[in-house]
Amino acid sequence: MAGTPDPDKVTPGSDYVTRAEAIRMLEVKPATLYTYVSRGLVRRVNPPGRKQSYYLREDVDRIRSRSTARASNAVLAAGAIRYGEPIVSTSITEITAEGPRYRSRNAIELAKSGIGFEAVADLLWTGVLIDHHQAWALQRPGSQFLKVASEPVRLGNPVSLHDAFLLVTCAAAIAMGPPQLRMAQTAASSQAAPQLMLLLSGCFGYLVRSPAYRAPKPDETIAQAIAASMRLPPSAKTTRALDAALVLCADHELNPATFVARITASSESDLHSCIAAAIGAHSGARIARSCDWLDQFFRKPVNVASLLPRSGSNGAGATDIATLGFNHPLYPRGDPRAAHLLDVIRALDSRSSAVRNILECLDTAQKKHKQHARLETALALLAIALKMPVGAASGLITLARIAGWVAHIAEQRLGGFLIRPRAKFVQPAPQARGFVDGL
Repeated sequence: MAGTPDPDKVTPGSDYVTRAEAIRMLEVKPATLYTYVSRGLVRRVNPPGRKQSYYLREDVDRIRSRSTARASNAVLAAGAIRYGEPIVSTSITEITAEGPRYRSRNAIELAKSGIGFEAVADLLWTGVLIDHHQAWALQRPGSQFLKVASEPVRLGNPVSLHDAFLLVTCAAAIAMGPPQLRMAQTAASSQAAPQLMLLLSGCFGYLVRSPAYRAPKPDETIAQAIAASMRLPPSAKTTRALDAALVLCADHELNPATFVARITASSESDLHSCIAAAIGAHSGARIARSCDWLDQFFRKPVNVASLLPRSGSNGAGATDIATLGFNHPLYPRGDPRAAHLLDVIRALDSRSSAVRNILECLDTAQKKHKQHARLETALALLAIALKMPVGAASGLITLARIAGWVAHIAEQRLGGFLIRPRAKFVQPAPQARGFVDGL
């Protein structure tokens, strides 16, 4: 700290700054500078015979550094939750230009290899990859569970797939016992997760005509159970295509639902509660329902112009095809997951003229207009190519993503801390205060 300034030796540009310089350096109003002076935070000198006051540069620099640090932290924190800097350490998935890497293995290469989804889920959970297409062991669901799982059709309204997912998840949890008992059975998590995912596959039966829950059969893989629930013709190509989609969707680092799963896990909730919370987050209009919108969009006539940003659109529209279906922020050069899944669709023998037209439009939009399809767009087109009902594409993402959620839940528990970020308080806008006062 500099000593008391000698008024006779005060000169601008040395250890002291002028009033104008201090205001500029601190980016404050004159009144704020005077407040700093009155509180003793900035020392001011008035050399004899001079009207100009000077301020100790060291004090000004110290306050500016603190303000910059606070501002930078706030900016970083706000930016980090919008595709910004990483805020959680993980050894599960890394986002790279070549696509996500599960436990250091490229997800695109895993999908290309034709490996089963079950093997990739095991990789996420254990770090060990065993190439197999074996179905998980199924514990036959009890009659009471099946009764609950079949209840939605009795309500008379079309059943939301994600509502059904939530119902079945909660029913499966209740069948295991109270939360404290489920938490005590930590060793059973590796068995509970596959069991739950198999049970959830039956919810795809709510998307077809004459909707009904279909209980999975022994020795069925997840892909086979999903196809059977939607009454798709049994086919090795169909199963391989579904497996590829599930593998590509299995995890994507810290997306909103995954973060919710980790937050819930940090509060020491049981596995089913964590997954239910994540399903709820994933079902929103910005994730699952946007995929449903794309699913519906591509079932109508499509041309290249319809895939481009609309005139006057700022890219923020809730139903803007350019925002929802193209140019993922994490993949500036294009979403590799979508690129591979589109190749899978091209290899299907059952491609209709509508699917061929959409593929051609997507190719043109990419080559001429730099519109790179996202994974959600490719999933919507896969649903059309396999003649799956609307809603199946978003359901595939959710069911597959449970594999990643389970891995993140386990990793978060090992951290042993509660996720509890802080909020920066700001005064509400006048209209907001009026609304609150009127309650």
